[in-house]
Amino acid sequence: MAEQSGAAAGNEKFRVHSDVEIFYLLRSMMRSNAMATCYFGHDDGFILTTVIDVDAERGEMVFDYGADEASNQQALKANKLNVSAFLDQVKIQFVCHGIEKIQFEGRNAFRTRIPESLLRIQKREYYRIDTPTINPLKCVIPLPEGGTAEVILQDISCGGMAVVDPDGKINFERDAVYRDCVLELSGVGTIKVNLKVQMVSEIAQRNGMKCQRAGFEFADDTQEKVLSLVQRYITKLEIERKKKR
Repeated sequence: MAEQSGAAAGNEKFRVHSDVEIFYLLRSMMRSNAMATCYFGHDDGFILTTVIDVDAERGEMVFDYGADEASNQQALKANKLNVSAFLDQVKIQFVCHGIEKIQFEGRNAFRTRIPESLLRIQKREYYRIDTPTINPLKCVIPLPEGGTAEVILQDISCGGMAVVDPDGKINFERDAVYRDCVLELSGVGTIKVNLKVQMVSEIAQRNGMKCQRAGFEFADDTQEKVLSLVQRYITKLEIERKKKR
């Protein structure tokens, strides 16, 4: 997954070992129909699914069957699944071993063992990755006075992102909220997010002109499916950079 070894080690303080808490979190994922991304192989394969049953007595859980049969078959052959999901904007990560195909309530499904532990990571602890400088991502921000401004992404995490405003169209102020901002994540999809300003600074551009840099957090009403797409984009960047190395 996109977590670097150092970042993952730093997140160990958020690891949950209590059976009671693990069952509670998994059942909360089930009740909220939280979208989960299950990665397998060398992080280049994944399926999108949801938790549809948690059996504490048997120590088993059931995932919905994926939409793509080829990916489902690859997942069944994998030694383990790395699962990433969002629950109330808190990132949940765990590893599943021993996946098998079953019939659950008249439909195909995956059954696996309940993880012995999981990570529950708050937004401020999310791994942040620099975005491409060649053909950079651009975010369209609606302005309060009307019209829009296009800003350039510098980095992104599942908690927020940083941008620069090269045209100086926006006077960013801390705690200001910009709604319905549109960001196209190359190769993943387009998302619409509400952004809250956390930090503002001034930086010099290559031409010597100065512009504002703003650090945003995703507002509390950001949908879990949107955060799943952000996680997929981060993973995509990591895979591409590993291949280049």
